[in-house]
Amino acid sequence: MTDAIALRSVQKAYRGRAALAGLDLRVAPGTIHGFVGPNGAGKSTALRILVGIVQRDAGEVRVLGLDPAAHALAIRRRTSYLPGETAVYGHLTGAEFLRFAFSFYPRRDETLRAELEEAFALPLVRKVRTYSAGMKQKLALLATLVPEVDLYVLDEPDRALDASTRVFLRAVLRRLQARGSTLLLSSHHLAEVEALTATTTFVIAGRTVPPDRVAAARSALRRVVRLRLRTPEVALPAGVVEQTREPDGTMRVTVAGDALAWLRGLDGDAVDSVEVGPTRLEDLYQALTDGEP
Repeated sequence: MTDAIALRSVQKAYRGRAALAGLDLRVAPGTIHGFVGPNGAGKSTALRILVGIVQRDAGEVRVLGLDPAAHALAIRRRTSYLPGETAVYGHLTGAEFLRFAFSFYPRRDETLRAELEEAFALPLVRKVRTYSAGMKQKLALLATLVPEVDLYVLDEPDRALDASTRVFLRAVLRRLQARGSTLLLSSHHLAEVEALTATTTFVIAGRTVPPDRVAAARSALRRVVRLRLRTPEVALPAGVVEQTREPDGTMRVTVAGDALAWLRGLDGDAVDSVEVGPTRLEDLYQALTDGEP
């Protein structure tokens, strides 16, 4: 089976500074694939290379079987791209912007368009420059998701969205996958990515993190517990290796053994909330970069 996206040893530098330093990425057709990493890791550069906006310095790239350096227009006809920075024209009304955006795609899902317009409730008669950040993001999502294409490249699609809208967006993305499309999803919300994707590629400092290193970091984080206690005087069970308090009052505890077994020794009435394992991307990034120069 031919990959929908294949990058091998891709490099890109800006003014001598490497944005990508040998990135590898493979995305199977008909899947939702997560693409995550900290700010400055090179994610947005990689996505721009995929759709032909930026040219790579070295390496191999194939998108839907084509090289974007030579066939960018053919790829864009079959791809819908949501940039990480919401790019909407402020001098247009919302309706005018959508007419402009849709004009590039002959096939559109009008049923989905109606559902999105109803769910987002945007004032399409108003100028886009009067929109809030969340409204602009919803408008950009409308322009990106309504076209019927083979590939959706989505850079931070849940940015500036509230929790209920993110849940709705999840359902829409699953619907596009069920139709047979491929989705590459970049996000800072680990829970959002993992709720949708079967496979995730982590990138740090312009390089793909090997899967075994990701697995080891996840394993280490399974011993980390975040607690919000009702009173600070609660006695913790034995087995605490490290204990810190975060600025928001949450207690971060690393335990020697199984975290769930350790929690069974804690008085449940004393706990307001609890998180176990790699629930936060920043923790996973820290675990992946420990020992890195």
